[in-house]
Amino acid sequence: MPSTMKIKTKSQTSSGEDGELMFLAQTEIRHLKQTIAVLRDELEASHFQKDKAEQNAVSQFHDEMHQLKNTITALRDKFEMSLAQKDDVIQNITANSSSEMALLKETIQALRDALEKVKLDSEHYLQALHTKTRGEISQLQGTIKALRKELEMATRAKPAPKRGKK
Repeated sequence: MPSTMKIKTKSQTSSGEDGELMFLAQTEIRHLKQTIAVLRDELEASHFQKDKAEQNAVSQFHDEMHQLKNTITALRDKFEMSLAQKDDVIQNITANSSSEMALLKETIQALRDALEKVKLDSEHYLQALHTKTRGEISQLQGTIKALRKELEMATRAKPAPKRGKK
């Protein structure tokens, strides 16, 4: 702490005053040295705190970077796993739908074949029925002709019955 002191020249001072001035100057120097030491300690403490704060900030920055990298890696892994699962689901759906389509095609072909067989069987049955009925019709027509001839012969051979009186 600076003190205000008047400096006197040699001619103005006496030897008693010289000792007192010397004492005051030495006291002043001691105070200044103490002030310098305190300020130096405060400056060093300030530098130490600043360095410590800087190291803490750098450490926190590195920790945060590490955490962010880990988070990014975890999210990327999760995303890739999700894509893989989606691809598996799509492949399963595709495989299932392919096998289902193949089964449906087989069923359709089997139904077509069955329908064709029913159609052919029906045509054969109708042809057989038609042939049978044509034969029966021919036979019945022959029977009708034969019966007509018999009837005509019987009516020619027999006189017409007389009608009686009532």
